[in-house]
Amino acid sequence: MATLKIRDWADEFRIEIIGRFAGTSTTEAANEWQRALNEASSRRVVVDITRLSGYDAAGRQLLAHMYNHGTTMAAGTPLSLVFLHEITHSPKLDPGLVLEPGKGKKALDSVARFRAQASGE
Repeated sequence: MATLKIRDWADEFRIEIIGRFAGTSTTEAANEWQRALNEASSRRVVVDITRLSGYDAAGRQLLAHMYNHGTTMAAGTPLSLVFLHEITHSPKLDPGLVLEPGKGKKALDSVARFRAQASGE
């Protein structure tokens, strides 16, 4: 489970995620993010995923939701850049769309390859 570091500055509200983003840490991050958005302020809201080591489906969904609503994502390592790509390039498939056999697996294999390269494997 991830550790969250909240930095509440005059010009910026930052949520730093350290570790695997899953379980109760996603709920805590969502609550802090909503609190920052509800304040009548022109501060920038940032989610820092530089020290993120992974996430579950709920964690990825929350990060994508935050990004899609204009939250700035900070990523400063090769692995966090892979996560950033995954978060910001969520496939928007039509429910009726059927992928050609083998095409979906190829895309998943390339994500696994990028993750392995980013982590130095």
